[in-house]
Amino acid sequence: MIEILLLSGGVGGTAAALWYAAPAGRGLHRYVVPRARLRADIVRLEREADELTCALLRLSTENTAIGKDRDAAHDALAETRLRNHELGKQLTAFDQLCSENTQLRAALANARAVRPLPVDDAPTVPQGIPVLPLPQAPFALKPGEPE
Repeated sequence: MIEILLLSGGVGGTAAALWYAAPAGRGLHRYVVPRARLRADIVRLEREADELTCALLRLSTENTAIGKDRDAAHDALAETRLRNHELGKQLTAFDQLCSENTQLRAALANARAVRPLPVDDAPTVPQGIPVLPLPQAPFALKPGEPE
């Protein structure tokens, strides 16, 4: 964009130099511009064109460097997105393992739980052994009493 702008300025300067150097046919042929002034204008315009050319080359070089930086950033972004996707998969698998672990711990806690057997479900009832709740059991010492 800037290159086109600077090039347009250079072309405009050249057009202006041609306009003032060749006035014949536009009604300006009666006005004679001194040759020294025309030469000075041409030298000035050529200097401006050279400066604009240098600026154009400098900006073009900077544009190339910025383009390389942009491409490197784009590649880094693509790699980061890929890693983010892989980490998302790992996080999903980790969450699944955590939920399975929680379920297994709950099942293990339920399997190891100590609770009084209900009298109705006692496995010794069919063989004639009476099963009583712990506080009603005939112990010499009841639980919680001092010895």
